[in-house]
Amino acid sequence: MPDAMTPAAAPMLLRDGLVGGRRQDIAIRDGRIERVGAGLDATGHETLDVTDRLVLPGFVESHIHPDKAFIADRTQGLRAGGPTPQTLVAELKKRFTVEDVYQRARRVVELAVRHGCTTMRAHVEVDAFVELRGVEALRRLQADVAGALDLRLIAFAQEGIFHDAVTKSLLTEALKAGLETLGGCPYMDDDQRAHIDWFFETAQAFGVPLDFHADSADDPALLTTDYIAEQTLARGMQGRVTLGHLCMLDVLEPAHRARVIDRVREAGIHVISLPATELHVKGRADATRTWRGVTRIAELREAGINVSISTNNIVNPFTPYGHPDLLRQALVTAMAAHLGNLDQLAWLPELITTNPARALSLSGYGLAPGCHADLVVLDARDAAQAITEQAEKLYVIKGGRVVARTTRTTELSIDRRG
Repeated sequence: MPDAMTPAAAPMLLRDGLVGGRRQDIAIRDGRIERVGAGLDATGHETLDVTDRLVLPGFVESHIHPDKAFIADRTQGLRAGGPTPQTLVAELKKRFTVEDVYQRARRVVELAVRHGCTTMRAHVEVDAFVELRGVEALRRLQADVAGALDLRLIAFAQEGIFHDAVTKSLLTEALKAGLETLGGCPYMDDDQRAHIDWFFETAQAFGVPLDFHADSADDPALLTTDYIAEQTLARGMQGRVTLGHLCMLDVLEPAHRARVIDRVREAGIHVISLPATELHVKGRADATRTWRGVTRIAELREAGINVSISTNNIVNPFTPYGHPDLLRQALVTAMAAHLGNLDQLAWLPELITTNPARALSLSGYGLAPGCHADLVVLDARDAAQAITEQAEKLYVIKGGRVVARTTRTTELSIDRRG
């Protein structure tokens, strides 16, 4: 994996890739897309033949927890009547070291890059258990992988802020150390509105965007999305607030759900769904139904809300089979959210590319001339094939440099005479 000191990449030309459903070349120079079109002159460029392979902008992980990845073997799994994943992980965090967090998080990053991710916004837990050890580890990792991945960090209060006397000050220290976003978790405090108010006030004081883990339960009486939207509008933070999970939308009565969705749209709030985690965690205590907690992705999109999907957890009690492969998450989403029709499969890649890029306010993102040359080349002709067949990521390109290359050879011996 290239590091931050790697010299500038040589000019490159991707030949005959599929861009917007047509064969086109992409010329890259100085880390940006120079030209897009058919039959471009390759003089002075290294040429990669990607004939009839789907080319997309690099995948964007917008909600992921690398600091608590790969710890499933350190504790028990979930079971009826047993501890919550939050309780299990909180106990483990007390023993996290900086080096331990760094090594596990680096493993996440390397897997994510191999699977097409070029930008990642990661939650870093800050609380009385782990203090700032995760911040130290992820800041170091951020610098070490800068040549292969744009790693952005959220100072995240998984344990709430009113259970001890140190978490609020630790969060402000993390922001002073350079973390770019502030992350809250209202349902971890009894007074959810007070929690939300503190986060808005602190985010405004530091001039950073907000990300909330919000409304993960199935009790409409605990809904906070409407209040978050109200505060977003009142404080003029439209476009700078993101909600992860939003499971509760799935259990609201249709008229109530429509009002909440309209308020989210009005406030310019971004929504990120985490289907793999919801499918594993939700509905365990209900003997009469299996509620899976995936938010209403299609309805949000149809309402004009910027909605994305992301991986969330990697091999821990929240998602023991979690894996940082957004193409895999697109397949999980298609199955879990009834989005398997061909027209839906065609737009599902938006949820792991342009939509999360918008949520993260990425500049110069896309496939147009002038954009950063952050690309993934898939062994497929279109999005439906890429998702259903889980196509290989042939090339992952960051800043005009190939940072991951995958080849696979299969030999079949099948008698076709029958």
